Parts: sequence; C-alpha cells; structure tokens
Amino acid sequence: MSRQSTYLGLSSAIALAAILAFAGAAARAAGTDGPSLLLFPLRSHWLSEPVAEAATAALSNRLTDAGYRVRELHLDSPTLQLAVSEEWVSPGALESGNLEAAREPLAVAIGAGASLVGEVVEREADVGLHLSAAGTVSQQEARLEINVPRTGDRQADAAELADRAVAALSVEFWSSIAADPGGAARSAEARYAAGRAAMAQGMYREALLDFDAALIGVPGNADYLAAAAQARAALGDYSGAVVRMRTLAALRPSDAEVALRLGYAALRAGEPTQAESAFLAAAEELANDPRVVEGLALSARAQGKTERAEEYYQVLVKTLPGLAGAHPGLPGLLARAEETVVLTGASPDQQPRQLGRLYLAGGYAAEGVAVLLAYHLAGDQPPYEDQEYMSVCSRIDREAETVARAAQGVFAAQALGQFSDEQAGSQMDDLHNRSEAIASLAERIEVSPLLEPAHRYRVLAYNFLNQSNFESLLYLRTREAERQRRADLLRTAFRKSLAQASSLAAGLMGSGPSD
Repeated sequence: MSRQSTYLGLSSAIALAAILAFAGAAARAAGTDGPSLLLFPLRSHWLSEPVAEAATAALSNRLTDAGYRVRELHLDSPTLQLAVSEEWVSPGALESGNLEAAREPLAVAIGAGASLVGEVVEREADVGLHLSAAGTVSQQEARLEINVPRTGDRQADAAELADRAVAALSVEFWSSIAADPGGAARSAEARYAAGRAAMAQGMYREALLDFDAALIGVPGNADYLAAAAQARAALGDYSGAVVRMRTLAALRPSDAEVALRLGYAALRAGEPTQAESAFLAAAEELANDPRVVEGLALSARAQGKTERAEEYYQVLVKTLPGLAGAHPGLPGLLARAEETVVLTGASPDQQPRQLGRLYLAGGYAAEGVAVLLAYHLAGDQPPYEDQEYMSVCSRIDREAETVARAAQGVFAAQALGQFSDEQAGSQMDDLHNRSEAIASLAERIEVSPLLEPAHRYRVLAYNFLNQSNFESLLYLRTREAERQRRADLLRTAFRKSLAQASSLAAGLMGSGPSD
C-alpha cells in the first residue's frame, strides 16, 4: 500500500480555550475514548533539546487532557522491545536511533491508531514545530507546521506549540490519514487483502503485520482475528494464536470449527486443559468428526491421562478410513508413543509413513515393515532425512535379526522333535515372507546421497537374509544338506553386510546409529 502525504498549516490566532474544546471534540468524534496515539520524542538541534523535551511533555499532557490515549516511546520502552522481539523492528534501529523509520510496526505493536513524529526548530524570531502524523492502518501521512513567536521563555514556547498542535488534530485531520473510524475500517479491508496475499506467498511476518493492523481498524472482526491467528501459528507463535482464537471463539460461541481450531492452537501452545475444553465444545456439533476425537485423545495424552487417550484412539482407529484393518495394539501405541503422531492432519502419503514408524518404535516391527512397504510400493516417495533413515533402519535391522534367529530356532525345535516337518515348513514360510518384505522395502527406500553407500550394504544384507530363508525352505522340502549349508552361509553374510552398513553409516554421519 503506497503512503500518501498531506500538508496542513495552522493560524496562530485561535484562543487557548477554543483550542482545547475543539481538540476534545475531534478526539471524541474519532473514537469513544479518543484515538490511541504513539508519540515519538520530538527531535531538535542539540542546542534546542530543552525546548524539544518540554514540548514533548507538554504535547503528551495536552493530548491526554483532550481525550487521547497517548503512549510515549523511548529507547528503553517495552513497546520497542516487543517490536524487536516480533522482528518488526531491527536491533539496528536501537543503535541508530532512527525509530521513525519503524513507526508503523511500533504503532501496530501497541495497537495505536496513529503515530506522531516531530521536530522543533528555534529561530531568531520564532519557534517552529514540524509534526508528522501517520495512520497505522492506512499508512497515509499528514504534516503540520506550527510557528509561534519566540518569547525567550522556553517552557512557555513549548506549551504554546503543544496547544496549537492539539488544536490542529481535528476530525478533518484524522480523516485525511484515515485514522477516523470510517477511514480506518476501509483501510482495514485493504490491509486484510494485503495480508492474505502475503500469506499465499509464505510471507507470514508481513502478513501478520497487515492482519494486526487491520484489527486496529476493526478490533472485533472475526475474519481478521482468524487470519491473525493463522499467521501467528505459521510463525510458530502458538500462544499468540491462542489469544486471537480465544477472542474469536467468544465472538462465535456456536461455531464448532472455531472451537476446533482453538483446541489445536492450545495444544501446540502447551495448554492441553484449555485444548480439551475447546474440543469438548466442538464435539457438541462435530461429535463424530475424527479431528475432534483425535484432539481429545491428544489433550488427554498431553495431560498424562493415558487410559483415556487410548479410549479416544480406539474410537479414532474405527473412524478413520485409512486405518481399517489396523493392528489392535495401535490405539495403545498412539497413546503411549514418545513422538506425538497426528493422523487427521496428515496427508494420505504422510499417514502410512507415520504409522510405519510408530509400529517400528512400538515393538510391532513386522507390521511396521508391512505398512512402510505398502507405502513405498504405491509410488515414488520422498527420500528419508538422514536421522529419520538411521532411526527407521536401526529398527528394521532388529526385525531382520529377529527373523534370522527365528529361522535358526525353527531348525533347533525340529531337531528336538518340537516341530513336525509340516509345522517347521509353515514357520519358515512365514519367516521367508517377513524377510522378503524387509528386502523389498530396503530396495524401495530412497536416501540422501550421503548415506547411499551405507544403504547399498543394507540392501545386500537384507537380500542375503531373504535368500538364506529361501534355502532353508528348500532344505525342508528336499532334505539336501547343501541347502542347509548355503542357508547358514548366507545368514552369516547377512550379519557381516549389516554390520558393514551400520559402521559405514555411523562414520558418514559422524556418530553412532540413531534409535
């Protein structure tokens, strides 16, 4: 939005009583309690600092008396620190003292409708005040130039400048920078549109500035509140998002979608009790919505109410189409997992990957391998991040070793007469299917170039294991001693190749395998 500028002058012939009465009327017209103003310290040549300081104080007092809400800005002001923390003002502004360049974000930070910046100039015959006012929402600017005869009494001169400045802030003046209610509301629409455009481009901080400015123009606008909450959340400020969503929920108490969004914002902000209340409110209209069920499960989980969380997850597993046929232990895994898994917000591609990792981490390795294999067979999937790869494959390694030991155990049990040939064959057929799934999964996984050399050894190792189990199956059918010898040899090769893969990966990553 382009900045517009207006230049206004003021005659010096108005009596003081009329000045204050007119200023008060303008303030009341512009807002119930008068506009909120951000006042910068008036600047001057160093020789005129006393009159500039006196004029700043006098202007602040006169504005307050006239009904304005005035916030003076200083270098150590909490307002400035807030704006710096929001990254709306650079720390360099503190060092340079050029705070006027950041007047808009500073005004937004305190919710001021306008900001005032000025300079005092002492001349031989008179004293001048050059004052600039900018509408926070409209970004439009207007200027005043006020001159009073120099009396030699700097306090009196400063007071006279302040009186005349307040008189100039008329209804028409505020309209010129759209700082009046009607103009602010129209400008807010433009700022909201600019914020939506910034959000679409991923410029979340710029969008937040626009949305918060729009809220100064129309404080109770539900669309502006929702947008500001969205921008806060996009920046990771979930506490700020909760504040705005809580206000929005008060405006729309029967809107279940608003309650739902408040619940998830509260969860991310670390407020599970408030989140649970919001989800329960949403449940009145969306009782069977998976998002509500999962929200209640996550809220219970965050409060350490594991059994209640598991009950909600049992309902969720039955509700989500993508979880049909899930392992009966999944609700318990979801309730007790170290890593929080959000299923309703996951894309169809993300959900199997999350579930596969969850199964692996929870001790259901065969189910995890099966889910991940189906996921990778469905099409080209994005490569694993290095740490994710190390974590996933370390658990698949354990499944592979479990299969290898189980295969050895089948022959030991058969030799002891615990398994018949038919039972041993059935056991080996199951183990061969598991090792084939492991090998197929490894061949489908895409990894970063860094870990590709190590992954090749892992693919080789899993295929050695699978071939070993195949040879064991053939031995059970043919009783050829060569088949058993080859099965043992390939099982040994599996372990050596897997050790090589783990060692090489640890060296490439510069650390041991992640678990």
